[in-house]
Amino acid sequence: MLAPLLRVILIWRRQAPAIVFGALVALASLAAGIALMAAAGHYIAAAALGITLAVPVALEVTGVARVVLRYLERLTTHDATFRALAALRLWFYRGLARSAAGGLGFRRSGDVLARLVNDIEALDGVLLRLLIPLLGAAMLVPVLLVAVARDDETAAALVLVLFAVVAFVMPWRAMLAARAAAADETEAGGALRVSVLDTLTGLREIKVYEAEGRMLAGVQWQESRLFRAERDLAARGGALQGLAFLATPGGTACGAADSWRESGRGGGGGVRRRCRLRGSGRHA
Repeated sequence: MLAPLLRVILIWRRQAPAIVFGALVALASLAAGIALMAAAGHYIAAAALGITLAVPVALEVTGVARVVLRYLERLTTHDATFRALAALRLWFYRGLARSAAGGLGFRRSGDVLARLVNDIEALDGVLLRLLIPLLGAAMLVPVLLVAVARDDETAAALVLVLFAVVAFVMPWRAMLAARAAAADETEAGGALRVSVLDTLTGLREIKVYEAEGRMLAGVQWQESRLFRAERDLAARGGALQGLAFLATPGGTACGAADSWRESGRGGGGGVRRRCRLRGSGRHA
């Protein structure tokens, strides 16, 4: 199952420096975002408890760094993606030229075009939506778990469970749910392109036999079939994305409820003490 993906990654080995640099910038941007959220949450909690703290310059620097690093991340990762896709297309056309017509497996040109377009569109998100986010999560989630476990082990366990569900369980379910729909979409797209090419190449004969209406009806039927397959695939993907989106606020609500319960037992003294100690340390 992973063999095609590993083969594509091997094709991209010449773009490894650009990909690694983009991943490092993405990690720096993610770290700046987490630091900004942690500092902002600390000051919001202190304000809710009635504690006045001076906002350090580091918080403003972190906010600016987050914006700059986010822009650099987009710039470097998209540049690496374009270079990787260019290398992939070059590899594909070289193999196509070596194999000539006999290597196509007697597939029609519309089928070949559909396979090429769909594969390139799918690989467009491998770096931006799979490899780089997974690398960032693998490096920062352990640090986040250690930081959360220092205050609340239950919240740390909840973060770990949510990460496992969103990062592994839901993508696996999405792959199983979308496999048949993706195959139907590829087949419908190839059939539509074949129908259009047959109509264009046989336009003279179609005019002679006055078969314009029948050919147009065939093209429209293939088009509606493709639209149905695309809607089915989008609906499956949208449902799983919605569940993944709801997992984050759901986990946050559970963590907040647990923290509220713990603070109710201790009267909020622990949180108040931590805020005062951190504030006094900054003033010192």
